[in-house]
Amino acid sequence: MPNSIDRTTIALGYLRKAVAIAFLALAAAIGVASTAMAHDDDRGIRLVTQNMYVGSAFDALSVAQTPEQLRAAVAAIYNNIVASRPAERAAAMAREIARHRPDLVALQEAAMLRTGTGGPATTVRSDLLQSLLDELAGLGQRYRAVAILPGLDAQAPSALGFDVRVTIQDAILVRSDLPSDDIKVSNLQIEQFGIKLATPTLVGPITDPRGWAAIDVTVRGSRFRFVTTHLDSVSPAIRVAQAKELLLTAANTSLPVVMAGDFNIAADTSLDPSFPAYQAMINAGFTDAWQSKRAPDPGFTCCQAGNLLNPTSLLNHRIDLVLFRGGFGVADISLIGNQPADRTSAGLWPSDHAGVAATLRLPAHQVDNR
Repeated sequence: MPNSIDRTTIALGYLRKAVAIAFLALAAAIGVASTAMAHDDDRGIRLVTQNMYVGSAFDALSVAQTPEQLRAAVAAIYNNIVASRPAERAAAMAREIARHRPDLVALQEAAMLRTGTGGPATTVRSDLLQSLLDELAGLGQRYRAVAILPGLDAQAPSALGFDVRVTIQDAILVRSDLPSDDIKVSNLQIEQFGIKLATPTLVGPITDPRGWAAIDVTVRGSRFRFVTTHLDSVSPAIRVAQAKELLLTAANTSLPVVMAGDFNIAADTSLDPSFPAYQAMINAGFTDAWQSKRAPDPGFTCCQAGNLLNPTSLLNHRIDLVLFRGGFGVADISLIGNQPADRTSAGLWPSDHAGVAATLRLPAHQVDNR
């Protein structure tokens, strides 16, 4: 029979053995998890597309008949944008984006609001793009804007005693807090569409010069083109023409292609007058990621009330799309910013659009010089 010292020695031996086994089990678990994570990273590229919403409609500009009506319309637009609390909404969008940890982010209507007198307005009242970048950094996720596509940039006097300038832009963000070899971008391209909408106003026609931005992306040896666009929101005929131009320009490559953005085409119904544009992209070999993974879920992304205060979601069409061609697979795809819990503390939806978050399995390695 062992004495008390022997019993203590034996007990300590068993304890050390148990601890060693536990550490071995933990190490094995970590190894499995790390392998699974690495395997998942090797297979997928995470992306988000989000229309950020400028914060107001602009219809009143085209119906103003007198200088006083024009100034009142401009003042209303300014007040609408301020009331939409752009910085607060950017913070809400940042939280949703950060939750999905995308490698690439496509933004539409990343708008700036500026005021001034006696020249170009330069006093920044809100900047959705910069606010989003700052909020993401505050959440520990850093991104850089590698492409900024200039859009509408209009300034007019208001009834508030100062000029109001609204600048709308689209952008592509790339995760910048990853090892430098994880994701590489090249061949930046930014183009405006040849056909665009011009709206007559008292101060002259306001042209909405939409277009597309593209980068070639290399991720763990796989190379593809990433494109964002925001097709015209008023004219179905212009949308169709712009979609066809998109296929002849941004998509003109033998690389695999991902196009993510606000296409303003209701992909959920063939009754949309611009549905032929969607069909043209499908006929050109593109796959609708949502349709591929989530059908028959309609996946509505548009649109909430203009003031963003509707208590119940009004989303009733799917116009924000992720389309791909060339060997990708859809690991996952979901909507963001579409649930009542996603609203800001002031009760505002983050945007009048839901965003789309997708993880695509990467195609085989590709080489292309275009």
